[in-house]
Amino acid sequence: MKKIVVKKEELDKTVQITFRFKSLGQLLEEDDPSSLREKELTEEAEDAISGHLDEYRVGKPARLVIELPGKDLADGMISLIAESIRHHFGFRQDDLTHDLKIAWREGIYSLILMIVNIGLLLAFIAYVGVSEIPPQSLNAGIILAFLTIMNWATIWDTYEHFLYDYRNLARKRRIFRKITTLPIAVTAY
Repeated sequence: MKKIVVKKEELDKTVQITFRFKSLGQLLEEDDPSSLREKELTEEAEDAISGHLDEYRVGKPARLVIELPGKDLADGMISLIAESIRHHFGFRQDDLTHDLKIAWREGIYSLILMIVNIGLLLAFIAYVGVSEIPPQSLNAGIILAFLTIMNWATIWDTYEHFLYDYRNLARKRRIFRKITTLPIAVTAY
């Protein structure tokens, strides 16, 4: 496992997060044939940068410092590496926007299913109330239990979708968007 050393400090109400990578290959995908400015970050680097920034409110001012071994940095690379980080998170932000559109649609489907299930439950209760079927009968009890479980599941799924899954995707997109605008310093060690 390649360890990324992370140091956080607050300077004048701005959080500075410093990431020390063991090599340029730990930060940028070595197999990516793109130019340095457009190279993708490794999954490990993306998770470290976005994850540590997620520790703070999205609106909190921040700056990033990327430390790399001096032997990995040739002339003119420093500004290109900062651009590469911004480019990567800008591209990934677009992916998350796409995911949010799909998640919104799926959430609406869950909401519709929930409303239909509630309607079925209420219709069955009303039917039992006006019919000659005794509410204590086995068949009525089984149907009522089934409809209750179906309602519980769809209500929970809809609740979980909007309050947890969708919200987490939206927060991650805000973090990625923030990274594209942050000051990023690249230094050698």
